[in-house]
Amino acid sequence: MEARTRIAAIIIQNGKLLMLKGKGHDELWTPGGTLEAGESDEVCLMRELEEEIGVKLSNCKFFKEYKYPAFYRPEQELTERMYISEIEGGLKSNNEIEGAIWVSKGDLENKKFPMIKHDSEKLIPDIIEEGVW
Repeated sequence: MEARTRIAAIIIQNGKLLMLKGKGHDELWTPGGTLEAGESDEVCLMRELEEEIGVKLSNCKFFKEYKYPAFYRPEQELTERMYISEIEGGLKSNNEIEGAIWVSKGDLENKKFPMIKHDSEKLIPDIIEEGVW
């Protein structure tokens, strides 16, 4: 089975969680991307946040690692390392991101936005349960 590692950010501001909507997709997901050869997790996260939404990473702390089949490519095993992150600068989506959406807990309860299954079933319950959000 093909495998890849994704490094992603948990960004919470004013009680809301930042999620991204990719062009051509309905579901929201956390900001981040694939770890490149020789790259540290922090360097990957810095690069991805700047590329995707035009912000600078000011701080990050490891939260959890998950392993599961990739949402859009279930034949691919995905290792995802999540970091509680702080950012600087205003959001500016690039050409692969349709929008950045600040999601409230009420939005989740009302199922206002479709989300990647792993985020809605594993990550979000974990960050709520552990007091991150």
